[in-house]
Amino acid sequence: MFKVKPNHTFQNPMRQQIDRTTQGKTSDYAHAVGGVNQILDRGNIGISARSQASVMDNVKKVETGERSEVNAHQREALNFGRDAFQSARQGNYKQASVEAFGSTVNGLASMFKSTFTETPSEKQGITPH
Repeated sequence: MFKVKPNHTFQNPMRQQIDRTTQGKTSDYAHAVGGVNQILDRGNIGISARSQASVMDNVKKVETGERSEVNAHQREALNFGRDAFQSARQGNYKQASVEAFGSTVNGLASMFKSTFTETPSEKQGITPH
């Protein structure tokens, strides 16, 4: 798993819960979440309860194959975008800028993943005509 610091002690309980959700997971998505989550905790960057729940749900569903990594990134782009607007409305511009950046990164990750991730049909050997 991608970790910035292997023995990091989480300061934010919500980020610690996300970290626990990523433990033992093998998907690229879970690995990315684990590393970014740690970086954000080290920077004392919070997360909304809605986004925390969404991230943990995505990690679990991507791992079981119930949700694609592309769709997980799309969902996070939307959630972090909503959070950015809410934070900006409340005057918390540092938090809003981090959330807007997260929204952008997840949007780009979704597009990147969609260019090389096989569809369910392609995984079965059925190629597009």
